Amino acid sequence: MAETSSLAKPGCQDKCGSIIVPYPFGINDVNCAMDSKFLLTCHNGSLSSPRLMLNGIHLLNIDFEQGTAIGHTPIASTCNISTGVNNFDLTGTPFLFSHTQNMLTAIGCDSTAYIEEAQTRIARACTNLCEHRVNLSAQHVCSGVGCSQTQIPRSFKTFNIGVAFLGDHPNSKHFSPCSYAFLADRTWKYFLNTNDLKDITNVRTYSQVVLDWVVSDQTCESAQQQTNANDSSSNARCGTFGYNTQCTNGSTVGYRCICKPGYKGSPYLPDGCIDIDECSDPKKYRCHGTCKNTPGNYNCSCPFGMHGDGKVHCHGIHLFTLMAGAIGSILFLWVLASLYWLYEGQKRRKINKRKKKFFKRNGGFLLEQQISSNKSNIERTKIFTADELEKATDHYNENRILGQGGQGTVYKGMLPDGRIIAVKKSTIIDKGQIEQFSNEVAILSQINHRHIVKLLGCCLETEVPLLVYEFVSHGTLSNHIHDQIEDFPLTWADRLRIATEVAGALAYMHFSASIPIFHRDIKSTNILLDYKYEAKVSDFGISRSVPTEKTHLTTLVQGTLGYLDPEYFRSNQFTEKSDVYSFGVVLVELLTGRKPVSSTRIEDERGLAAHFISAIKEDCLFDVLDAQVAAEGEKEELLAVAELAKRCLKLNGKKRPTMKEVALELESLRKHRENLVGSKNNQAVDCFISIPSHSEAWEASSTLTGYSSSDY
Repeated sequence: MAETSSLAKPGCQDKCGSIIVPYPFGINDVNCAMDSKFLLTCHNGSLSSPRLMLNGIHLLNIDFEQGTAIGHTPIASTCNISTGVNNFDLTGTPFLFSHTQNMLTAIGCDSTAYIEEAQTRIARACTNLCEHRVNLSAQHVCSGVGCSQTQIPRSFKTFNIGVAFLGDHPNSKHFSPCSYAFLADRTWKYFLNTNDLKDITNVRTYSQVVLDWVVSDQTCESAQQQTNANDSSSNARCGTFGYNTQCTNGSTVGYRCICKPGYKGSPYLPDGCIDIDECSDPKKYRCHGTCKNTPGNYNCSCPFGMHGDGKVHCHGIHLFTLMAGAIGSILFLWVLASLYWLYEGQKRRKINKRKKKFFKRNGGFLLEQQISSNKSNIERTKIFTADELEKATDHYNENRILGQGGQGTVYKGMLPDGRIIAVKKSTIIDKGQIEQFSNEVAILSQINHRHIVKLLGCCLETEVPLLVYEFVSHGTLSNHIHDQIEDFPLTWADRLRIATEVAGALAYMHFSASIPIFHRDIKSTNILLDYKYEAKVSDFGISRSVPTEKTHLTTLVQGTLGYLDPEYFRSNQFTEKSDVYSFGVVLVELLTGRKPVSSTRIEDERGLAAHFISAIKEDCLFDVLDAQVAAEGEKEELLAVAELAKRCLKLNGKKRPTMKEVALELESLRKHRENLVGSKNNQAVDCFISIPSHSEAWEASSTLTGYSSSDY
């Protein structure tokens, strides 16, 4: 049998009733505790059984390993009066209320519960105004109607819990006049047999709370440093208390001591941690052979004729059968192994040769050269294997296709860690596509911005190059402007916000990236909307990094008709102002809801930019605005945005504003609008009920139409 050892200081009481009180705690006598703050009181009195008390809290147990204690605290209540308050004070004790395991709970109607510290309310839980009879037993959890919960702050000891009555309700005949507030373990059941809020007299008079405790306010590390410095005044690391101990930091502050693995007892007593005899408890410590106890552990050896880890399993071997078959098997195994080795070697050489061929053809060496100058980018850009992406896309299942275009197909996938991704797979391999593939990886490896689609990595060992992006769930801005998606009609406020986000992303590329980047293909189909309908700029295939000393790029004209800068078209010189012009066209799209080029408009109106500027000059702006935009936007606000778009579309690039100036103006207009809307809806809400955060829905996000491979 394992040795036993008292957890209390020698000669001291170690129990209060059935509750074990371990040292450093002591009962009734300060000499039995480490110091006065660890002293507890055991009340006998006229009670049926003794009670262990701490500053008015009835303790039910003290957990040595977890550093916690369970206790009962009174519940604050009010019935047809203004407030009810209970006070709590753990000052001078090693305990504090656990912020991870306790919740502030309020039960009742037309009332609010709060935690107050130094006359300041630091946490609040509120019950909704009840409109009809509420069945609490059917809810099972606090839903915010008749019952509400909230988290509490970290690391506090002294506070008041109160419940305030908010006033009579027209339907108060359906509800109890009493309301309750308490701090309790989130797993504690606080109802007995309550049916509805008309009768909540079955709520308990006490709540069950979880307390955290530590032996010192220091951390293990700081205590160790002081021990090395021979600071005898501090409660140093655990080795100064007893043998076979180790230090562990508390969940919030301070540290505790525990016995090392393989030992049990009190780590605060000189000989408190004793060895566990594992061999005496075979149900807990498995052994399939001969068990031998060792200090802090045990050994287990398999019986004769068997082998393996006795703690896990033992395998038997028939020696006679092994010897009889050995001579005949050796030759067979040797031949089989030789053939397999030759086959696998040939297979590996073939696979490696194929991978090298694809790596070279897919621009692997060019890609390495472009991103090798910055190691952080290489670490952030993962090289996926073909097998990883095949599994993620369910072998490129047709049901996973998000969109198809001239350059390839975009598939939806899921990585083993649960992340949703978009895999861009090219369909045609030529030199131009390989350069665009490598260029897009190099450009996106330099960018880390919330409104620019994030490149997670690429795959170079397949026949066609693969790019892996974060999944952006709600299609393109073009879909929402021109296809009128019913699930999310673009309001004017949304359009202004999206324009501000895109402008901020372009300003970042032009002015904040390590090397300025020109996008060169800004258009509404290259602006994606994520699950929050926030903008993500995508498709960097023809983008270029431009050293700060250069003002332009001289290239063959590339871009999209309707968005192309006329000055660039004439001169073959692309500048940062060329991106400004393309953004101006997107801004006009958001204002008018019209496409940049349309064969259905008359000859003079086919180009949206020229038609828009003409409308402004003829004072006909509101004739070309989208009906929803005209109805929702303030006149001065719309005129300001239209004027900004007009400046972006100036034929002389030098007269256009920079993207930084555009972003600042749009942000200013957006804040002005938010302040204006806020002043019109000046109704304060005193209590807030938290709701779950929105998450990406796997199936719902795949129903959007209009995706194309160029979206990424």
